[in-house]
Formats: sequence, C-alpha cells, structure tokens
Amino acid sequence: MSDASTYKSFLKSPYYSLKHTSYFPIYDELLQKFVGHPIIFLEVGILDGGSLFMWRDFLGENARIIGVDLNPEAIKWREHGFEIFIGDQSNPDFWENLYGELGDIDILLDDGGHRNDQQMVTVECSLANIRDGGLIIIEDTQTSFMKFDSFKRFSFVNLLIGKISLLYARSTDLKIMPSPYSKCVHSIQFFESVCVLHVDRRKCNTNTRIDNAGVKDYSEDFRYESDGVIQSMLRRIYEYISIDYLSQDRKVNHPFLNRIMENRYLRVSVRCAIIPIRAVIYSWIKLINIISLRRLLSKVKLKSSFK
Repeated sequence: MSDASTYKSFLKSPYYSLKHTSYFPIYDELLQKFVGHPIIFLEVGILDGGSLFMWRDFLGENARIIGVDLNPEAIKWREHGFEIFIGDQSNPDFWENLYGELGDIDILLDDGGHRNDQQMVTVECSLANIRDGGLIIIEDTQTSFMKFDSFKRFSFVNLLIGKISLLYARSTDLKIMPSPYSKCVHSIQFFESVCVLHVDRRKCNTNTRIDNAGVKDYSEDFRYESDGVIQSMLRRIYEYISIDYLSQDRKVNHPFLNRIMENRYLRVSVRCAIIPIRAVIYSWIKLINIISLRRLLSKVKLKSSFK
C-alpha cells in the first residue's frame, strides 16, 4: 500500500479523508492510465473534502474534478477550484438534471451513502453517461453483506452479479436479449469491498464463431470420456440432435442431414420431432450432473478437512 501513488496523494491532502487500505492498490491499477489526461472525474460523497485534493494531486491539473454531496455546506469547496453539486444520489431526477448540465463523464467514483438503493440508482442512472474507456467504481460494497440491511437478497452486489448474464447477450450461442449492460459494459470486476464496471461500447461486439481455415483431420471428440458410459452416451446423443445450426463438421460428415436442414419445412418438422426427446435427455443429464457434482464436492471437502 505504501508504494501506491494514490496512497501518497491521500497523505498529501490537507483535509481529512477516510479510506480503506485495500483501496489504494485498486485505485492505482484502475486509474494510472488516466493520469495527466483531460478527463472528467466525478466523486459522490466528499464529506470533509480531503478526497477532492487527493484526486487532483493524483490525476493532475488536466483532470476536471467534480464532487457530489447531500450536504449543502459542501459548496464551500468551490472556493478551491472544484465543481460541486448538491443532491440526493438515490433520486433519479437528480442524475437526469446533473448529466443534462454536465454531459458525459469519464469516471464515476461512488463513495456516497453506501446504501444499496443509493448504489443501485447511481449506477443505473449513470451508465449511459460514461464515455467509452471510462469506469464506474463503487466503494464500500461490503454493506451488501451487513446484517442491518433487511433486503440482503436484493443488495447491490447481488444486483451486479445478476447483470453478468446480460453481458453474454453478445454471444451468438445464446438467446439473451440485448440490454444497456450488454451494449455498454465490456466487463465487470469484483474486488473486496469494491465493484467496477468497465464501459466501452467499442468492445461490446457480437461474439461469433470463426475458424482459421486450416487443415482439419476430424479427430474424435473425447471431451465426455471422463463422464462415464451412460453420461457420455446421453451427452453425445443430446449434442447430435441439437441441430439449431449445422457445424462444418456435421455438414461434411452428414450430407443427407445437411440437405434436410437446408429445406425450411423439413427443418421445422425435424426440430418439432426432436424437442420432446431432447427435453427428456436434458433432464436426465441435469440430474446425473447434480448427483455427480455433489459427490465430487463432498470428496473435495473431505480431503481439505484433513489438511
């Protein structure tokens, strides 16, 4: 921690600031690339003002440092060259008005009230206003696990975990509806007590299968050989009849099936016929998977208990 540049800026600040020791290496990892650039940095929750000076020292004079706080007295920091906005981060109208005035920003750091609703609203209302290559950093997310929060099931961390599946909408292998998250968020990072959304629409491209056009010898697929005879057989049958699309291998190995799938009416008939068969096989595979996984986990726990 003592080697972190942000920690050194933290100590230089002439006014009080409270941070966790684990944050400084995270700050350095995430924010070093922005140092010296003309970015817009917005921090929610400025309290005694110390963090504003910390960020100015670390990011450099080219950075535009903006603070948001609920306390009206926070406007005093304008005298030190900072832009200060007073408002409630849990109020969507506040964010609409703020971004209407500011436009898009590069980095949002939420060090505000730390309540789940405040963190949720802040992220949901800010996502569209983060520039490509920018970040949303939410601090003190350990509050999602504190006992005083009566709606832990609907905590901010759980909300963000639920958003992970939305990123997979970019995969052509899945049928997940696109969302603002799949269109804007390139990746989500979880640290201890810190969550980060990396926003970059340029990188949120559709994920399609490609090959390198190299020579293929059609080697036998052994991925299921360790699953046992029954499980391996069921998996192979299920994969064989899952003909939502034909791979190049299948077109080569099964020209008759390829001709059927090229006919729209025959393709629909075949798919309708295999749906119930596929459902039954899938249920058996799932059941065997659950049983096997529980046995495996029990063995792992048993071994670890002897160490």
